Amino acid sequence: MEETVVFVEDRELGRIKLRSNSRARRFVFRCTEEGLVCTLPVRARHSDLLRAIEQLRPRLKAMQERALVHRSHQQHFTPEQIEALRKQAQLTLPLRLQSLAAARGLRFQKVSIRKSRTRWGSCSSKGNISLSLYLMLLPPHLQDYVMQHELTHLVEMNHGPRFWALLDEATAGKSLLLRAELKKYSKSVF
Repeated sequence: MEETVVFVEDRELGRIKLRSNSRARRFVFRCTEEGLVCTLPVRARHSDLLRAIEQLRPRLKAMQERALVHRSHQQHFTPEQIEALRKQAQLTLPLRLQSLAAARGLRFQKVSIRKSRTRWGSCSSKGNISLSLYLMLLPPHLQDYVMQHELTHLVEMNHGPRFWALLDEATAGKSLLLRAELKKYSKSVF
């Protein structure tokens, strides 16, 4: 997957980062820590981009305002605090993940701790599980929920009905409640 990055300046919206992506089929705008980002198809015309920006201008401005408010409510960590979270995560999360996997008769290849600020965890098709060091900011039952979610991907790689049934089984029928509770934490951390 090849990606090219350029910028366009807009009088109201400021600098917009453009990411040309070979898998993109349409314009997708997001607000990140870098500011406004647009992922666009490789063959997209500049005139189509400008037209999309004009059509979406009110929504893009609202998106930027929401992101600004959201960032003001986020927790900010010093490098020392992040390193402490990483050490704590490396000491506790892999052992807990192994215990949860063993209880379900599952095996993963390896676990890594990352500084991911967009997701709590992920599972690759090769069985590698990645966990965010920010999991340490969650109560233990939500840490377990995230790890159970990733372990369920070892059996079902998508988020279809079978996945949710398996996760519900692993969480004693509480997967939807735990998911809703986790979303509240996501807003303050990510």
